[in-house]
Amino acid sequence: MKNIKQLRTKTESPREQWVDVTVDIDLDHQLVRLIESNGDIHEYVSNNVRALAHAAAHNRGRAQWCEKYQQLLVPGASDVSGGIPFYKLEPKPVALSA
Repeated sequence: MKNIKQLRTKTESPREQWVDVTVDIDLDHQLVRLIESNGDIHEYVSNNVRALAHAAAHNRGRAQWCEKYQQLLVPGASDVSGGIPFYKLEPKPVALSA
């Protein structure tokens, strides 16, 4: 029988963790930038970028990101959006060169 420590080691990976990030929104390009505490920047797109921008502004850009599920949690977002505080983000498309 496996003990709890062995199970945690097997099931927990950095991709399953929720990471504190700062959210920066570029409405003109429908772009969401997530800035980690170490300065790493990741770019994503969202179909709901305006609502996300409103929620992020309300929360001073603070959020939590889960890479595995590509979900951004903006605490308090439901207070201003009336919806749930989770936003699905997709990786920024790579531009093809001609």
